[in-house]
Amino acid sequence: MPSDEGSLRLLGQLTSKRLLLLGSGTGALPVIATRRGAKVICVEPDEALLAQARRSCSEAGLNLEMYQRDFAELASVRADTVDVVMSVLEFAGVADLSRVFRQVHRVLHPEAPLVFSLPHPTRAVEAGANLPLAWTHNGHRGLDYGHSIEAVFTALVRTGFRVDNLLELHDNSPSPFPAVLLLRARRLGAHPGAS
Repeated sequence: MPSDEGSLRLLGQLTSKRLLLLGSGTGALPVIATRRGAKVICVEPDEALLAQARRSCSEAGLNLEMYQRDFAELASVRADTVDVVMSVLEFAGVADLSRVFRQVHRVLHPEAPLVFSLPHPTRAVEAGANLPLAWTHNGHRGLDYGHSIEAVFTALVRTGFRVDNLLELHDNSPSPFPAVLLLRARRLGAHPGAS
């Protein structure tokens, strides 16, 4: 999927970096990131997906920190200890992005990147879908809140991030609209509201 490849490129060098992966998927991304040298921590709300990811990591001979919890529940990760945060298409199912971004800001080092992708909002408009859009894929169900680019950008800025890269990626479908929105934002200095 283009969002995986694009996200990995925007992460840069991962050797010895502490990577917080929000959304384990079936385990492919944790395995790839670990093989690229990252020290990976996974947070996944879906129990079945997390179990599948744990099996994939175990089969690859990897023992990673993996937690089943909401993306905004990062109490197990200490403040200012993460070098990079990544999420591939997972934030589509988050109703309150600001809540997640505040927690991500707390755990990242200053100037460290948050790299994430979302289904491009024009696809939902093109399909004439009512939001949130319910979906099913490979036995898993979820929601796509169809976050607008403006809403995502505003939530990032208000929680102390600076967007430094935004890409609109196309897939192989006949649609003229992009399939994926890929962003990289960097944590700015102090936490919002800090004195």
